[in-house]
Amino acid sequence: MPPGLRPFYKYSSPDGALAMLNSGVARYSTPLLFNDPFDIQAGLHFDFDPEQLHRAVVDRIGELAASSDEPPVDPQDIWGKVVLMARRHFRTHGFDREHWMLMTEPSFANLLEVIRDTQAQYQKHWHEVQLPQMRVFCVSEDRDNLLMWSHYAKDHTGAVFELWSLPDEDNPLSVAVPVNYVERPIAFFSMKEFVDDMVGIRKLDIRALYRRYACTKSLHWAYEKEWRVWYPLSKTDKYDFSPIRPSELKAVYLGCRSEQGFRDHVRRLVNEKYPEAKLFIAQEATGSYELRYADA
Repeated sequence: MPPGLRPFYKYSSPDGALAMLNSGVARYSTPLLFNDPFDIQAGLHFDFDPEQLHRAVVDRIGELAASSDEPPVDPQDIWGKVVLMARRHFRTHGFDREHWMLMTEPSFANLLEVIRDTQAQYQKHWHEVQLPQMRVFCVSEDRDNLLMWSHYAKDHTGAVFELWSLPDEDNPLSVAVPVNYVERPIAFFSMKEFVDDMVGIRKLDIRALYRRYACTKSLHWAYEKEWRVWYPLSKTDKYDFSPIRPSELKAVYLGCRSEQGFRDHVRRLVNEKYPEAKLFIAQEATGSYELRYADA
């Protein structure tokens, strides 16, 4: 689902914040520069033993043979033909798994090599083409995370930009996607997905895998509540830049440890380039581990 009309937050070091305001652009980076070496760079493996795939396919054929509903298989496809044949035989002979294993073994042996080669080629293509040419802009739905203020805003000396998704203006953030946090890297399709593809129930969706992989991170990073704008096949070197519209930037929050010179510089740039944006300064709360914000 698109984010709709809502704010996002971009944490930045002092130098990064000034560069962003001076240039009036947001920087989209290659994932190769990310601080997490697993981010969009791990996975695309088999999370099952491919040798077990044949038996799983035959078991699925048995389920479809016994089903009272006509399966939506392609009668011209070799495995679709097997499913329909199994259904015809089921009425009088039931389903002998070992018989069907033996009958389909020659076809499956060749197919297994194709599957392994496809997975290896996809991994190679991802790391050599897609990964270097992808560009990503990362934001958070959380303005107040103390860890991110420390990590990305240089120990609370930088700033956080409040940038809005504006569907009516079709700005880049209006197509931002939330990151999904998981325990294990994304596999090159599950066994169920392969089985459904082979028997003709549902084709493998490479585009869905691509989207899923680009927006998945380890559970260790869940505190970031990250959203991403990303696109493939950039021809630039490491970075792309997208203009920040005056209507997008609603506020800038200065870190509680930011220096006065930095604050003054930000104020001048905001007044000059984004006069409608508000300026706040973070302050430590006394009775809790929280930040409060006052007009700057």
